[in-house]
Amino acid sequence: MSSRGCVALLLWAAAAPGHALNNCLPGDFANTDLRGSNPVVIANDSPGNPFLYRPRCALIAAGTTVIFRAVPNFGMHPLFAGTVSAGMGNFDPTSPIGSANTGEEHSVVINEIGEFPYFCDFHLASGMFGSLMVVPQLFADDFE
Repeated sequence: MSSRGCVALLLWAAAAPGHALNNCLPGDFANTDLRGSNPVVIANDSPGNPFLYRPRCALIAAGTTVIFRAVPNFGMHPLFAGTVSAGMGNFDPTSPIGSANTGEEHSVVINEIGEFPYFCDFHLASGMFGSLMVVPQLFADDFE
């Protein structure tokens, strides 16, 4: 592994919060490592429970396109960037995720490093929330 790869892994480890934003712990991100996927699709299409995102917590690389899909649409499942705390949604207007309340897809390219939580405003009490951990892209300039 190159020195850039080691630095990127160290940055990710340092960025991983000790607390859980939207109930996503560092181990949850490691279990859903999607850094090699582009685009990444997050949808409420879980069989048997349309009030959960799949995947709920995901690790992605900077520069990844994330497609949020709402079944049947965002009018029924409005998407907001932000945290859920004490049963309340807290919108984050600075998040690259943004918000969507119409249509079936919301696509964003996330270039910022950090953790970006999101939630469904209508169904957050049912657990319809999650978070993305965005880390530096490994080997952005090809292998050395």
